[in-house]
Amino acid sequence: MGNKKNNLQTKQLATNTNKMGKMPPITPIPKQTYEVDYFQLYESLYRKEISDWQEARATRRDPYNPSTYLLQQCYKDAMLDNHLSGAIENRILRVLNKQYIIKDASGVPDDQRSKYLRAKWFRFVVRKAIESKFFGYSLIFINNATPGNIVNAIELPRENVIPEKRILLKNALNCSGEYINIDDYPNYLIYIQLSANAIGLLEQVVPLTIFKRHSWAAWDEFEQVFGVPIRIARTMIDTKKHRDDLQQWLENMGMLSYAIFDKRVDIEIKENNKSDSFNVFAQKINLINKEISKAVLGQTMTMDDGSSQSQARVHLAILDEITNADIADIEDWFNSYFINIMRAWGYDLPAGYYLDIVANASLDPAEKIKVDEALMRQGWNLDKDYIERTYEVKLDESNP
Repeated sequence: MGNKKNNLQTKQLATNTNKMGKMPPITPIPKQTYEVDYFQLYESLYRKEISDWQEARATRRDPYNPSTYLLQQCYKDAMLDNHLSGAIENRILRVLNKQYIIKDASGVPDDQRSKYLRAKWFRFVVRKAIESKFFGYSLIFINNATPGNIVNAIELPRENVIPEKRILLKNALNCSGEYINIDDYPNYLIYIQLSANAIGLLEQVVPLTIFKRHSWAAWDEFEQVFGVPIRIARTMIDTKKHRDDLQQWLENMGMLSYAIFDKRVDIEIKENNKSDSFNVFAQKINLINKEISKAVLGQTMTMDDGSSQSQARVHLAILDEITNADIADIEDWFNSYFINIMRAWGYDLPAGYYLDIVANASLDPAEKIKVDEALMRQGWNLDKDYIERTYEVKLDESNP
């Protein structure tokens, strides 16, 4: 198996703590340079089978020398399934497409400090945090930053990480080889694990994608054998040139199956007389898709066909509960851990500040106006900042 060497470098910059006020003690970042040196192995591209999944689970759970390589390769193979990747992306986007607001200790939003989180690198980190629920964990390397401004963060291969030992292997296939301790570089190597264990939800989904791939392959073979008529050419001339010419003619006639036999050869083709034979494969694939939806989204109707609007509302409510749990996990992780990483990199986040994730307004302006009018009729006054922010207008106070 080939490999290639990745050298990732970043410059450490001193933390500017003068503007930050009182805050919990954090690990200061000294001026120095770190290099993360590891081998990223080429991906195994052959089709995984149930035996591969079973072997991967066994090596992952080895109590003395656990290895993550085989299981993570199974996970990557499973992610080629369109339904699975779509379901996971659905769940991720329901968290990413929210408003990330920094609030002070009294719960008042801080618009200026909230802008810290409106950056590509932060959305990337949140995405990897949610992915940890499926893959078991994520490891982020902050490889470019200036005081008060993280410029870039990249993901390190999960195959090289052994969560139970908190180490990053240089070679994912050599668990007893060179490694570094993740906890020795707390402001650079960001380990994320939102679930209770570091195995990941994909462990139970991998066999479903394998069975589904088998059904697609069997359906394709069924189509080739029974879906397209076969052409039979009979000849009494038994010469190589004649048979070669006959074969060339049949090939030029199209892609249909064909065969060349002696005229005295008796061929009997057993056709499938059932018109709904495809249901054997289609129903199995549909059922597997529903099982994947249940595992990832907790229900089926937000991705699969439904029968009634009332049932759809129930299924959507279940998905909302899962989304709320994901949001709560991100808030807990940020407020208890990642906010100190940002402080160490020079972000002005005083003690008591915290992250609050809220849903984006889903009403169009016309619907918002109706709601606001109802509030005003009940005697409520609308704040100027609220009006400007909600309707994206600038009010002239001299001409109310």
